[in-house]
Order: sequence, then structure tokens, then C-alpha cells
Amino acid sequence: MYKILWIVVITLLSGCTGYQRDSNQLAAALTNQSPESILAKLQDTEPKARDSAQFHLNQGFLAFITGDFDSAITTLTLAKKEMSALAATSISENVGAGTISETLRSYSGYPTDRVMVHNILALSYLFNGDIEGARVEILQADIAMKKLVDKNSLSGQLASAHLIAGIVYEMLNEQSNALISYRFALDIIKQHYMPVPLGLKQALLRMSFKLGAEQQFVDYQQDFPDLPKPSKKTENQVFVLYFDGVVSHKVERSVVVPSPNLEQLISISMPGYPSANPNIRSMQLRLPEQQVKTETVENLNVLVRDDLDRETPSILLLTTTRAVAKYELVRRVNQQNNLLGLLFNLATVVTDRADLRSWNMLPANIQFGYLETTANEVQIDGLNNRPGKIAILKGSQNIILIDSLSDHIFHYQQL
Repeated sequence: MYKILWIVVITLLSGCTGYQRDSNQLAAALTNQSPESILAKLQDTEPKARDSAQFHLNQGFLAFITGDFDSAITTLTLAKKEMSALAATSISENVGAGTISETLRSYSGYPTDRVMVHNILALSYLFNGDIEGARVEILQADIAMKKLVDKNSLSGQLASAHLIAGIVYEMLNEQSNALISYRFALDIIKQHYMPVPLGLKQALLRMSFKLGAEQQFVDYQQDFPDLPKPSKKTENQVFVLYFDGVVSHKVERSVVVPSPNLEQLISISMPGYPSANPNIRSMQLRLPEQQVKTETVENLNVLVRDDLDRETPSILLLTTTRAVAKYELVRRVNQQNNLLGLLFNLATVVTDRADLRSWNMLPANIQFGYLETTANEVQIDGLNNRPGKIAILKGSQNIILIDSLSDHIFHYQQL
């Protein structure tokens, strides 16, 4: 009976770890293969039910950057519902995670995932021509961030979510909401000790000026003395978002040591991240009269590490508790049969696997740039070593999205 039980467990876990490995390999391949080909390979995989949310997050994001916005909306909405439903995990999953392996728990997403899904959905609706759908998602992102707020950390607080909200509000002429969102974005960026992007400085000056918020406008003029006073004349507005690279995926860090009595091997496995690659590339936008480079608003490589750091104490506690339980099980079996005890000990080492699941196909960082122009065309440099051009209508507001992994340039325009 014991043998059959552990054969089943080992077989089950090999499937779990196999999917994790395949998912991480596909994420790594995004740097040299098209998102269309990676999406096709991802769709050929067969995730377990417990991996469904991670699968749908990656599938939805790949659909988004390939321009299939309908599929992105459908799939990411499903992932959003799955993560919400898994907020309270089942008793059986908790028992499995506590006694056998963390990979037996369903993936419910980290705080960054639970907000980023609204970001990508909002942009999917927007580039699908549905700005009201985008507005619904930015409101849901705000609710999600309020639920995740922690006075001792920035858990789940994304500057990019507030920035996207500010852009949508500005395009809807909800100027007060736009200013509030831009202020939240500024606050988070400052708390991360990051440089404030020029486009965000311009947004704060522009919106406080339009609203007639005199004291705020004076304060921002003092904070950003190099920027000119906004003009009252109407020009074409161009908001540019740039997704750069691929976020890091987790790696397993394991140690196997003998027990104090030298009768057993004890294995401890923890998830971790490799050293972050600091190489951040920007996108350059050119007009006849000016050039603008996109600047970082959100470093997702930092956020995912922060998410894991906050979870590490509870993961370590569960891992050590699991090791003690396995040690006691092997000790009891060994008292009855030494050979069976040895086999069980080897099984405990084999089944100790770290949970490496994450939304591992997100961009490494999100950048922003802003232009006001009377020109009818914007040129984009640095797009996979080839220039791109976007036509701009007179008196229009425009959002452009560029992803370093794709040749697509997405453009939403309204008059």
C-alpha cells in the first residue's frame, strides 16, 4: 500500500515539475522566437487543473502582443476569475502542499499578477476600440490594489496601473480622475527610488494647469523647473507605452543533507530568482522638431522578486514542516523494514520540489513617453532594428504600444 501510494505521488509530481520546466523554457525562448510561435507551442501543452491560471495568464498575454485582442480578453478574463476563486485554497490542497509538495497547490497568482491582469485587459479593450471596457478594467485594478495595500510594503501597488488609468481618464476628459491617477503613479515611483519619467512630469503639470489647481500647479513647477508651462492651444497628443524584454522566471535552489543520526537524507528546495539583468533598452520617438525616449515606469523584475521575498518566510516554514513530516514517516517505515525505509527516503528526496510557477512571460519593464505635436506622423526608432511610422490625425489623442518581442505596433486614436 505504501509503495503504491508513493508511486502515484511521484508520478503526479513529475507531471507538475515537467509543466513548470516547459513553461519556463518557453518563456526563455521568447527572446529569440516570435510570440506567435511560442503561443502555438504553449497551446500544445496540457497543464494540470492546478496550473490553469498560470497557463491562461501566459496564453492571454501572448494573444495580446500578437494582436488577437478578442482572445486576449476572453483568456485573461478567465485567468482573472480563476485567481479570484483560488484566493481561498481548498483544505485538500493545503494538506498536499504541507505534507508532500508545494506544487500540489493551485496557482492563484502573486500580487503583481492580480493587478497586471487588469493592465493587460484594459489595453486589450482599448486597442480593440472599446475605451469604456478599458475604463472598467482600470477601476477593477484600483479595487485590486486597495485590497492588496500594506502600510509596510508596496505589495500589489503598480505605478503602471495608475499611469494607464490616467491616460484613459484623460482621453475620456475626466481630468480630475486623470490627475489623481498620475499623482498615485508619481508616489509609487518615488517610493521605489526611481527617476520620474519626463512624460509623467508633463502629465502632472498639464492636468493641474487644465484643472486650475493653482497650488498644485505651482508645486509641480517648483518640482520640475526645467519644464515649460503647458500651452492652452490644442495639439495632437501621443502617449507611448513600451514593453521591454521578458521578466525573469524562477529557479530551484536545493540542498540535501544527512539527518543528525545519519540514517536519512533530508532535502530542502526553495524557489528563487537569478540575478536580474540590468540591461534596459528604450524606444526613441522622432518628430521633425523633437526626439523623445521612453523611460521606465515599472520594473517588473524588481516587483516579482519583492513578491517572492514577501512569501519566502511562509514558504520556508511550510518546507521545513514538510521535511519534518517526511522524516518522521521514513523513521516509522524504517523501523518495520529497512529496505522499504530506504525507498521511502529516496522518494522524499525526489518529491521535494520548489514551486517555480509565475506569470513568466510578462515584460521585464514597462516604459512611457509623451509627445504633443502638430505633425501628422511619428517615427519610431529601435523597433527590432527597423523604423516604424504612425499616422496622426489633426486634433487627435493617440496611444501607441510597442513590444520588444514583436514587430507589431498597436495604435488607438480618437478625435
